[in-house]
Amino acid sequence: MTFYWIYDMPNWTLGVLIVGVLITFSLAGLYGTRSMVRRMLGTSGECNDIVSYFFAGIGVFYGLALGLIAVATWENYSEIDGVVGTEAAAVASFYRDLDGYPQPLRGRLEGMMRDYTRVVIDKEWPAHRKGIALEDGDALLDRIEDEVMNFEPTTERHKILQAEVLRSLDTVQEQRRLRLQAVPTGLPAALWAVVLIGAILNIVLTYLFWTENLAMHSLLVAVLAIFIGLLIFLTAAMDNPFRGEFSIASDAFQDVYDHVMSQPHE
Repeated sequence: MTFYWIYDMPNWTLGVLIVGVLITFSLAGLYGTRSMVRRMLGTSGECNDIVSYFFAGIGVFYGLALGLIAVATWENYSEIDGVVGTEAAAVASFYRDLDGYPQPLRGRLEGMMRDYTRVVIDKEWPAHRKGIALEDGDALLDRIEDEVMNFEPTTERHKILQAEVLRSLDTVQEQRRLRLQAVPTGLPAALWAVVLIGAILNIVLTYLFWTENLAMHSLLVAVLAIFIGLLIFLTAAMDNPFRGEFSIASDAFQDVYDHVMSQPHE
């Protein structure tokens, strides 16, 4: 989906915009095609049953497709949120593992990890909200790895510590790569085309029903437009997990920084 500017507005504005556009399009189409439908199908309503069966079939398939897409979008959002939480937990675990190193190595490593966490919060996350996967933290992690690898354990305790720290660092790097890969994720354009074209076709089919009561017809068309618009809004709001008001925040990293890295250990 290329309309990333929609994520610059609050959710309520986005929802009102999507629903409003659909209602406007639906009612304008109804009023614009009413005379043509009268000429084609007459005013007896004898075709309503046929249209109803066809509309029900199309509506069921479209509803299932849109529902599955919405569920898949939510599952993707939840999965990436889990990746972020796991990465933050791995950072906290790695930081705690550094307690076993002697000074001044421990102090250097703890300081570098605090710097890395601030880079993630202050630089990478604002970029994520623009769909950019910055890699500023990679250089810091490389320096941390070099510091760890240069340490020569001389006791059995330090050998066990070294192995555990390296495992923790591997987990941090692995979860970081998963997060960066998830930044540009979203529904492909083909799926969005199905969603939007399907919405238009379902609304257009309602024009083929004939009723003399234009107010009731308009109300039914508007209600359908609102329902479809809300589902499209829900899907769009969750489509890009790091964008928009409903997005994954850096709170997990901020919590680690505030409570685990609040001050260097003595």
